Amino acid sequence: MSDFLIPLGGGNEIGASAYYLSIDGMHILLDCGARLKGEELYPDYERLLYELNDYSDLDLILISHAHYDHIGSLARIASLAPDAEIIATEATKKLIYTQLLDFGRISGRKESDIIKNERYRKAQILMERIHTKSVIKPFLIRNCTFTLLPAGHMPGAVMIYINTLHHNILYTGDFSITSMFGVNGLRLPEDIHPDTVLMNIPNAYQEKQVWDDLLSGAGIFSKQDPYSRLKDMISKHLEQKHGVYLVSRSIPKHLDLFYFLNSTFPDVSVYLEPQSQRVADTLSDMGYQVYTPNIHISETIPEKGCIIIGQEQNRQGCVSILFDTYSLHASIPETLMLIRQLMPGSLYLLHAHPAKSKLPLNYAADRLLPSVCVTQTVNSEKYYLKRVKTMKYDLIYQSVMEEELKIAEGQMPEYGKGRHKSTYEWIAIYGSLLYPGLHPHETYDRLQKTFIKETGISYDDYRAVLHSSNLDNEDRRRYVLNIIENGTTLLKSALDGDTEAISHFSDFTENLNPRDRKNGRIYFIGKCMVIFMILVDPDLKNDTYQPIAFTFGARYCDKLLRNLRDRLLKENGLTRKRKSAKDVLLETENILSESAKAEGMASGNEYEQLMFKYNNCKNSLELVQATLDELNETIDETAAEAKNKAIASFYTSMNSDAYGHLLDSIELVDRRLAALKENKVKIPPQLLPLTIVFKQLLNFIKDSGIEPIDTTGREFSTEVENLAEYTYIGDPFHYAGEKKDVIVEKPGWKYEDTIISLPTVREKEE
Repeated sequence: MSDFLIPLGGGNEIGASAYYLSIDGMHILLDCGARLKGEELYPDYERLLYELNDYSDLDLILISHAHYDHIGSLARIASLAPDAEIIATEATKKLIYTQLLDFGRISGRKESDIIKNERYRKAQILMERIHTKSVIKPFLIRNCTFTLLPAGHMPGAVMIYINTLHHNILYTGDFSITSMFGVNGLRLPEDIHPDTVLMNIPNAYQEKQVWDDLLSGAGIFSKQDPYSRLKDMISKHLEQKHGVYLVSRSIPKHLDLFYFLNSTFPDVSVYLEPQSQRVADTLSDMGYQVYTPNIHISETIPEKGCIIIGQEQNRQGCVSILFDTYSLHASIPETLMLIRQLMPGSLYLLHAHPAKSKLPLNYAADRLLPSVCVTQTVNSEKYYLKRVKTMKYDLIYQSVMEEELKIAEGQMPEYGKGRHKSTYEWIAIYGSLLYPGLHPHETYDRLQKTFIKETGISYDDYRAVLHSSNLDNEDRRRYVLNIIENGTTLLKSALDGDTEAISHFSDFTENLNPRDRKNGRIYFIGKCMVIFMILVDPDLKNDTYQPIAFTFGARYCDKLLRNLRDRLLKENGLTRKRKSAKDVLLETENILSESAKAEGMASGNEYEQLMFKYNNCKNSLELVQATLDELNETIDETAAEAKNKAIASFYTSMNSDAYGHLLDSIELVDRRLAALKENKVKIPPQLLPLTIVFKQLLNFIKDSGIEPIDTTGREFSTEVENLAEYTYIGDPFHYAGEKKDVIVEKPGWKYEDTIISLPTVREKEE
């Protein structure tokens, strides 16, 4: 499969973070969160079934940290994917247990005792599946190396660095750069150089003025102390109130508050509600010093009133301070500094909610870091990832594409001449491959800023071409995309030098135009694949090759893929399984037969039926023409093979006893004529015509590709073991290791890989 990223949730939203990553044959889920609000709690896990045969194909679930929006659906996906290995840090594993058990308090939803008990039971089972890994200690799973790196943000939080043969990817999870009470900021080793960064960045959208201030350098390093406001408010009310009542649903903020209250107000009593006590117990078990003499456990808020910090509403006689207004995420300037430090080729923004009145991080990145390609992700969409290494046979790919580009440029005047199907077909295919799950109108709107605007295609024309291309429903689009992704993966593996992939790609090119059994229409896989290669796939796409996609028909695209196939086969000394002329004619007959069957499947009104029959006939004739091209190629190849066999057979006969060893005789005469010339012996005039005939015969033999194997007259010393490929004349060898001096008497002959006669050596007389 291709290498790609799909946000199942947490792409263009804050919440339900879950990111499916398919790289180098590994199927990985990064985080598995849930939403705190809305009807749909969980990420779109059903989206996985478009990419996997079954949930059991999921290999790995990696958890960055224990916030509910990153682990809230862990139990659900773990039950769907029983074979997936789940990995987190030890601290995160402990916090997951606490977070899952506190679902009701965290989400604000009411639960019955039955549901609550069932969740407790499942949480216990789930803990047994979570394997813990240490930070900054790489571990290997199949062909991928993973490293967990401290991310700040909260206890146990990590960034995940993934290194494979073709990728090095850093998934940040949530992160903070500044160290806070009890939790250090992120730490990245100097040797981490990701080419792709998947960054959780909730503050990716800001007012234009904020970005402009950052770009001008104003206030980049200023950072307000988040506790200053809290300190002032607590100090203001301490004289009237009796202690602090702590209610917090955020574990890292909870930890911060413990450290803050203990260091700033060591003599003030702090009361913990039961849920807050469980959080404190967990933090204490993890080694954090949270229980100090001023900490008290209380089922209810003290009657005399106190200062409530956390998520409680105002209560009579109490002062409520909502402590969710400061962020545990890196600030905007810190985030930009981190991106500048990493300098990836591609940056994908996750965990970011777009705001219409605000500008995305791209606005600043394009100015500060123009070499970084920034993409705001959208839930359920697929993002193909560029590989790190250049393919072994990249020059072969470029050479073939440059040859085809010259042909396409000759056809370019046709492109853009008017509104006709051939101009618009590639737009419909491109949109179908890029957004297979979207309604055509939404895809049309997405393409407005690019090719739609450039060509002026109307929505009605776009829909008509979708219909004629057999891409007018989601199932067909996904069916074609799946075939193309597999074919492109084979091609890239073949370009990497994998001989098995070259053979499979050769097989793939044999049938590029399957017919849809439900409606009789043809899928032009070759055409779709060439458009995918040039316009979508990051490893193969090249803007200069676009005329090929714009101008080439299905038949030509098939030939392009077969040109690539033939070049790769030749480079590796391989041969494809060629069809016989009979096979090709049978295939042609099947095409015509299928076309006739399709005629009866035409539906709609009379006009639609007529158009289907017209397109069906046109497409079928194009396929027949393609098979006839293949027939000519097959006949040419067969004729060439027959010619080669005939040549080898003819000269083998000519050098037999029946014909007086003609090749050896001609070579002997040529040597003797050369010796006479060297000794300046004048050839009698009556023999000159004969010498000319011999010379012409010799040239004819050379032009036919007949070559001597050895050199007549060459002398050498040898053992019997070295004479396996010679005809030996002389006394037998009597013992192992015995050597004899021999001289080449006849050179032997070959035609390409066919041996016509072996060289002859004679024992040299003393």
